[in-house]
Amino acid sequence: MEASRLYHLYHRLIRLGFYLLYHQMAWSYEAVAWLVSFGQWAGWRRLALDYLPPGPTLELAYGTGVFFADMLAAGRQAVGLDLSPYMARQAVRRLNRQGYDSRLCQANAEAIPFPANTFSGLVATFPTDYIFRPRTLSEAYRVLRPGGRLVIVVEGVLRGPRPLNAVLDWLYRVTGQRTLPEDRPRRQMEAYGFRADWALAGDEKIQARLLVAEKK
Repeated sequence: MEASRLYHLYHRLIRLGFYLLYHQMAWSYEAVAWLVSFGQWAGWRRLALDYLPPGPTLELAYGTGVFFADMLAAGRQAVGLDLSPYMARQAVRRLNRQGYDSRLCQANAEAIPFPANTFSGLVATFPTDYIFRPRTLSEAYRVLRPGGRLVIVVEGVLRGPRPLNAVLDWLYRVTGQRTLPEDRPRRQMEAYGFRADWALAGDEKIQARLLVAEKK
């Protein structure tokens, strides 16, 4: 029983850490992401661009707006959605500095405030478990056009000094970032009308594992 209590306490602390990083400590998010990925975090996210179809694109949980700015720089018609007001402030500042309009809204991915068949593409980079909740998948299917894609960057392939690489890989595992099974998310998506498959994107310099789901 004592071991069980410690296990649950540990995971509550991990969840609290992630919550603070995405809310009150949002200002430190990019620095922490850069540190734990040997500077590869932004590159992992950009790999999603090659899998998004042309047309209007919605980013779920845009965070600090780095990838959102990448989409705008690539000429995409992008809109962003995030629930955290702390992240929204970071993203608006970033976009204003770069001369972009902040086409962002504060909303929950389980209640997307857009009409059906609005977007050609949806994208989420390193999302938490909200992305596989039934309501999120139902909403994603609703707002996507037929043949549209939901692209999820699930995890990056760490490339760095071998001892540090092993330590960071262990940290990813204990925080739940290496425990997503291959078949379960595909089955979940197929239950909501998607055709989903895994993709290993990138090259020998930068690689990430993506889940690409197409609306049937």
